[in-house]
Amino acid sequence: QAQAGRTALLSSQQTLRMNQENLSIQLKQMIGADLTSELELTALPEVTDEELEAMNLEEDLEAAKTASYSLYDAKLTLDDAKETFDDAPKNQRSYEYQVALHQWQSAQHTYNAAVQSFETNFRILFNQVKDCKQLLDAARTALAVEESNYAVDQLKYEQGTISYNELLTAQDDLAAAQDEVDTAAINLFSTYNTYRWAVDYGILN
Repeated sequence: QAQAGRTALLSSQQTLRMNQENLSIQLKQMIGADLTSELELTALPEVTDEELEAMNLEEDLEAAKTASYSLYDAKLTLDDAKETFDDAPKNQRSYEYQVALHQWQSAQHTYNAAVQSFETNFRILFNQVKDCKQLLDAARTALAVEESNYAVDQLKYEQGTISYNELLTAQDDLAAAQDEVDTAAINLFSTYNTYRWAVDYGILN
């Protein structure tokens, strides 16, 4: 069983290395680097408390709407429909008038819906950033608890009151808590940068 487990782990390790190489090639392509070059990844940039405190929902929302090309394009469509309506014959029974009126009304609904959708998604994104921050704080608190528990179990192992397997279990719990912190930090970084893209460039995914 141990031999079979070792073989399975070696196979998984080889697959992991292949995936790592493929992802590295894709990253090089994305940044325009030589595909045969070596990449050295640095630590994940941390989203600071100052950056989070500087977030202002209403001000940032207005900046995002101003920078949004989709809203700009919808406004152009609305203006074109209004201009067509203004140039149409004023005879309300004429076909041209009715077509221009319907196009203008449709453009108004489309524009209002686009603005409402943009504002809703932006507010959701704002709340997601805040939620990612609190999840990171909670994960760090849990990690501190596991670090304390591991220190206690390590002392117990040195004193001979617990087995090595119990110490390994505590080590696994500590590693799992660290993974939770790492994942939460990545989520916060990704969500905050998505928020900044929305504010600075009007790009809202």
